[in-house]
Amino acid sequence: MAITILTTLFALAVLVTVHEAGHYFVARWCGVKVIRFSVGFGRPIVKKLGKDGTEYVFAWLPLGGYVRMLDSRNDEVDAKHLSSAFDQKSPWQRIAIVVAGPLVNLIFAGLLYALVHVAGTPQLIPVAVAIDKGELGFEFPQRIIAIDGHATPTWEAVNIALAKRIGETASIRLSIQTLDEQVLQEQAILVNQLDALPVLGSQEERFFAVTQWMSASVQVSPLSQLGLKPWRPDVPVLLNYIVPLGPAEIAGLKLGDTILAVNNQPMVGYNEFVDFIQAQADIRVMVTLERSLQRLEVPVQLGSYVNEAGKRVGRIGIGVAPIEWPQSMRFQQQLGVFDGLVAGGQQTLEMAALTLSFLGRMVQGLVSIEHLSGPISIAKIAGASAESGVIAFISFMAYLSVSLGVLNLLPVPMLDGGHLLYYLVEVITGRKVPENIQAIGLRIGMALVFSIMIIAVANDLMRL
Repeated sequence: MAITILTTLFALAVLVTVHEAGHYFVARWCGVKVIRFSVGFGRPIVKKLGKDGTEYVFAWLPLGGYVRMLDSRNDEVDAKHLSSAFDQKSPWQRIAIVVAGPLVNLIFAGLLYALVHVAGTPQLIPVAVAIDKGELGFEFPQRIIAIDGHATPTWEAVNIALAKRIGETASIRLSIQTLDEQVLQEQAILVNQLDALPVLGSQEERFFAVTQWMSASVQVSPLSQLGLKPWRPDVPVLLNYIVPLGPAEIAGLKLGDTILAVNNQPMVGYNEFVDFIQAQADIRVMVTLERSLQRLEVPVQLGSYVNEAGKRVGRIGIGVAPIEWPQSMRFQQQLGVFDGLVAGGQQTLEMAALTLSFLGRMVQGLVSIEHLSGPISIAKIAGASAESGVIAFISFMAYLSVSLGVLNLLPVPMLDGGHLLYYLVEVITGRKVPENIQAIGLRIGMALVFSIMIIAVANDLMRL
């Protein structure tokens, strides 16, 4: 909980500061007097008056921020300082000031993505199997080489490629190649040996017909909707973690126990064990285990939960030692600084386009509003990414920065994009949008934004 709260506050504070700094520096460059630069809302925690006359504030609610500029519509401004008021600047200068915040967010995201590419964090190549083994022609592990013609060297690339198809009625084309499961398993045991990817046969094309794909699915992964799941090496059922007050702890299982069989059925590895337990929801089973070289029989009353497909499955509440992935399944691409910057910029544009496409499909009714996520989901992801490592957290911040930039550019009054719309109308017509029209637009924009926030928070609460 502490990690989740601290990492979320840190990410929001950094991204809000970056956003508002864009407005601030361009406003100063245009000769506008900045009265206050605030990160967060409400009562100030820290407040300092700068030499430039700007009051710098860090407030107690860091869920946003603002730059308050001198404006003759709201402030008493004498003739001497009138030229430094925001509303007295040309429409192009006001456009530059408004666009600067979201634009700096996108630039910052590109730099963060560039850092990830230069760091070259190891990832796994995507190897999948059928959820129901034998179906879909996936009797053996399949490497996903490309989706719809776009190369997918990592699971991240697979998820992005599939996310682009959400809401569509079409066919998804997977380029796959069969792998030798027995050799992959041996590679997981003999680490750093036999590290060539065990390919069987040539590359094939497989088509998956979808109808309004995942338009209403929120708690499921895109891959599972195709009937697939990531392949994992089979490891012994050596207990490395026991869920507090779970079925295993209640039954007396201990760390270091090795489960050999369930109901006299031998458990060769963890994958087989999971499949067996999940098929025994709320049933009492007899677990055969080894503890300190002794063989024991322990009765366990299994629990259950409802999975993403709405099916009740069994649970025992244990974890096994971390998997040692074969070298052949690891992917690492470490770019130079220039190539990293180019790749970071391309990824930022790709994620921005994906965000806009997703929002467009939601407006068209092709994607359910249940996909909207609020601060609780953001906090969960922030905490999980921080626990996964610095690079994972940087990637999360980059995507959040892209989202902040894109959403603020939407032509909704109250957001930067709404002001941008007014100023563009002024450029085209040569006249400012009347104050009463802007006031009406502001009320509509506030109602829309707050309604979306309520839906997002409600979705978060429903997922708890």
